[in-house]
Amino acid sequence: MEWISPVSTALGAVIGVGSTLVTDRLRWRRERAGQSLDVRRQLYAEYTAALSRTRTALDECAREEGHGEERRQRVREVFLAPGAYEIRHQLAIVAPRKIVDAARSAFLVLRDTRNLLVAGAADADGPVADSPAYRGLEDRLDRALAELRAVMRQDLGAVDSITRR
Repeated sequence: MEWISPVSTALGAVIGVGSTLVTDRLRWRRERAGQSLDVRRQLYAEYTAALSRTRTALDECAREEGHGEERRQRVREVFLAPGAYEIRHQLAIVAPRKIVDAARSAFLVLRDTRNLLVAGAADADGPVADSPAYRGLEDRLDRALAELRAVMRQDLGAVDSITRR
């Protein structure tokens, strides 16, 4: 019976080391999932902020009178300045497909808005912002942004409403 003591000691060591390894692995997975969530949360915030800045800048351009190459160049510059293109590419790497698709949809509406402004499609009575085409794009953007926020909130596990707990 001399072998029972060393075997039980070895078995205890294996169980102890094994449980420590399993616990460490689970902790690592939780930390990694938390880090992934933090990265996505940050990118989502940056992207929606970039879209908002782009929208505001394009709206300012739409309310200006005049046409010409200088105005078209300004529209192109304000469209690119907030960095939505770059952030969208980062989203494509880390975000789920439904986020990438919704982000693209919102971006395309802004791009259509830019194209409308570059083309200078305005009613004879005023700036582009007063045109039915521009107002239609604004409505499309509102819907696209609402959808984008909804899928982002779902991905982050946010509650449906901040008033409902």
